[in-house]
Amino acid sequence: MRNQRLCWATGSLLVFSALAWAAETAIVEKATAQIKQGDFQAAKVLLRDSLKEHSSEPELWNLLGIAETELHDASSAKSAFQHGLQLAPDSVSLHENLGLLFYRQADYTGAKGQLARAVALGSQKPGVLFSLAASRLRTGEPSQALADLKALEGPLGNLSGYWDERGRAESLKEPAEAEKSFNRALELQPDDLEALNGAAAAAAKQGLDEKALAYLIKARRASPNDVTTLAHFGAVCIRRDLGLDALDALKKAHSLDPSNNSVLYLLARANISLQNWQQAYDLFDTFSKRVPNFAAAYYAMGWIDRKLSRTEDARKNLEHCLTLAPEMTGARYDLAELEEDDGHLDTAEKLLQTVLHQNPKHAAANLAMGRIAMRRGDLARAQAFLETAIRADPKLAPAHYQLSMLFFREHNLKRAETEKALAASLNAQANRAGKTQLKLILPETDTVP
Repeated sequence: MRNQRLCWATGSLLVFSALAWAAETAIVEKATAQIKQGDFQAAKVLLRDSLKEHSSEPELWNLLGIAETELHDASSAKSAFQHGLQLAPDSVSLHENLGLLFYRQADYTGAKGQLARAVALGSQKPGVLFSLAASRLRTGEPSQALADLKALEGPLGNLSGYWDERGRAESLKEPAEAEKSFNRALELQPDDLEALNGAAAAAAKQGLDEKALAYLIKARRASPNDVTTLAHFGAVCIRRDLGLDALDALKKAHSLDPSNNSVLYLLARANISLQNWQQAYDLFDTFSKRVPNFAAAYYAMGWIDRKLSRTEDARKNLEHCLTLAPEMTGARYDLAELEEDDGHLDTAEKLLQTVLHQNPKHAAANLAMGRIAMRRGDLARAQAFLETAIRADPKLAPAHYQLSMLFFREHNLKRAETEKALAASLNAQANRAGKTQLKLILPETDTVP
């Protein structure tokens, strides 16, 4: 990861120290020179031989840990640093190096503990402070992480990786500021994929999807085969009803990384946007076998089953979805519609009441309650539900149509004709727009395991 490389670039990897014993010995000088020259294997051999006679010297363990780190033997490096800390528990450099090793391994809790200890002991190296801030960001301390990063602008402000990390911290609550930070990174490195994707995400959080797409188009030009960029582009295209563009990007991402579950999930969603029902179902089915407890996949399959008139399969998938995620109102609503279609009005109404308890402004649930009330002849109650549905979604054509039928039954012909004409107009607008009218609401890609 580039932010890890930033830590090493700021001089925090080779943290040499003068501990209590004679740091200028020939062994230390030679091993230090070998490490600085990149001859890590020779340094490792020298240090291991030396430790047979000088096992109580913490600086030798520190240097051995550095050599093992650079040789990508994380287990041996960790053991060396920990052995050194047993001998010198207040060694700044050993805490720094062990913390940076944990950071490289994405063990951010371990990194935070070691790096915070190093700082408490007096470390002020920018790379150490940066890694500590990044670890705090990833372990639930975003405010402290952002404050720490802002304090590092002076020494690190000329590095694009610094602005990437700062933008990531700001994106949680300050997307406009995050976009500025990612653009600072792009000034330093125009093809920075992390910054382009970060800026796109920040723009999307501000409701600026067209701007997000512009960033992602630049990212695709910079790296046409970057799976993260292709997936991000596909997700924004789905949201913008650009189904063909989404499908193209996500097919390519899936071919590049067939094991990527987020891409598989998004590819299924792209097929829904193009009404490729069975293809979408098969992809969700594959996904659910990989991630068996992800409720939204079962919701999607149940929703598609309804589209394909597979009532019993729909019921099974929707009920399974609700066992995994009882709060998923869309699945409960679709199950209520199945019950209504079968004439089980009491069961449907109970399900819809739960939906409306979770979300009183759920337009489709209010519409369904209105239909049920009309079937029971309770026109006053039906009108209240239908008008609530319309307030929640003024363009919900079926609600206007149901309201027109209600007014016809009450012999209020003027209002009936008005609502009927409005329903027809809204239907025509939807048809001209050529959009699939989806009720399926699925989580964004960052929620996929």
